[in-house]
Amino acid sequence: MADLITEIWEGLRESGIPEVMLFLPDGTASRCHWDDTTMIGLMRVALLGDQDRKIVRIIPVDQCTGIGVAPPKGIDPMSFRSVVQGKLNATLLQEDGAHDG
Repeated sequence: MADLITEIWEGLRESGIPEVMLFLPDGTASRCHWDDTTMIGLMRVALLGDQDRKIVRIIPVDQCTGIGVAPPKGIDPMSFRSVVQGKLNATLLQEDGAHDG
């Protein structure tokens, strides 16, 4: 259960959505691209720029309280849900087709 956020993000990345909003343990949220994460031992961490403190925050992804997909600027989040769902469904169909073989 602890790896849930990482698992969700991996699925989003495989579906072509590598950039997400991470909801952090302190109640804030931060946009992060999969390429801005790294493994420290067995733990995936997000490297987040903190403008206020002028630091790079290193946050264990699985300590995040949630994950979301931000729509491009000017796009209604309600209508963007169908885009996200379409990408996820297309990836699942490809995977199912590969297993049917």
